[in-house]
Amino acid sequence: MERQKACPVSFITGFDMRRRLSAFQLTWLLPGIALLVCLSWLTSLEKYLGVRHQFSLEASLPPALAQALFAPSRWLDERVRSGGGRPLFRLNWPSSLDVQEQQISINHVPEPPQLQSLPEPLMPGQFLATLVQQKLVPGPQRILLAGDSMMQGIAPLFMRDIRRMHPDWEVHDLSRQSTGLTARNYFNWPARIADEMDAKSLTLVVIFLGPNDPLDMLVDGQRHLFPSPGWALHYAMRVDEVLAAAVQRKVRVIWMGLPAMQEGRIRAGAVLQNHIFHARATQWRTDYLTIEPQIGLLSEPFERFKRKEDGQRVNLRADDGIHLTPTGLRLINQALLDHIDQARQP
Repeated sequence: MERQKACPVSFITGFDMRRRLSAFQLTWLLPGIALLVCLSWLTSLEKYLGVRHQFSLEASLPPALAQALFAPSRWLDERVRSGGGRPLFRLNWPSSLDVQEQQISINHVPEPPQLQSLPEPLMPGQFLATLVQQKLVPGPQRILLAGDSMMQGIAPLFMRDIRRMHPDWEVHDLSRQSTGLTARNYFNWPARIADEMDAKSLTLVVIFLGPNDPLDMLVDGQRHLFPSPGWALHYAMRVDEVLAAAVQRKVRVIWMGLPAMQEGRIRAGAVLQNHIFHARATQWRTDYLTIEPQIGLLSEPFERFKRKEDGQRVNLRADDGIHLTPTGLRLINQALLDHIDQARQP
């Protein structure tokens, strides 16, 4: 009888111990999961600090500690978010010999940009015109769409229409929001575009980016304030990295200019960036596509609405004064399709 009475006590004691053990495990499990989640998103935090504040958390830590902390996040970013684990590399400035040996139709390599002062603003009603300086190679095209959230809006429309018009063409969308040319420690556009050119044997790259870039730029530890001639010079050199890679590989480039912007800093950036995009495309004899006539001129006051030929007013811009409504996206998409069709003509 005594042993029978002890059984319930033993059962209760065991249950209580298991409950306490589970609570103890849960106490450590939840912080562990939280820490793992934080470590998995360190590259996103690094991207935010780089874009917004030009600060690198990884560079501020001891190398061994930084490597250990960023390893989970970098693995996740490369394998899941970026679509693969191919290493990035920096493309050096091409020599004249490199270009001549590959028999590229562009028979010269432009001198690096020399900027002593910022360009003068255009008069009201003026804009930098489209440049059509390349013809597409005959046959099916292999196209890469590169850019920030501006390109993310265009990409689905463009891919749908191109696949309907040219079923044998390939279109790859590499657009990434919150990216640009100024901060490259999170996403290095020149290196990644060159990587994609080689991996996919591209024939055409379309680039549409810019609103994330009007920030101070760190180059070799030196800060170049925006806007300044030093900033413009180094920004132009990053544009040149992309164009040099394309010229070396006989890949055509369409660099899309920015439309009118509402906010002061981003608007000032778009004015300067369009000058740089246009000037470097002129020098490299690649294409520049203006969308200001369709969406809004940077030389005039910003307006969200535009009046059509029939007198109806349509909204082209989102509330943030940067992005576009579906109507605005369709206008830009059509301009891009028309430009490519023109480049296909003999």
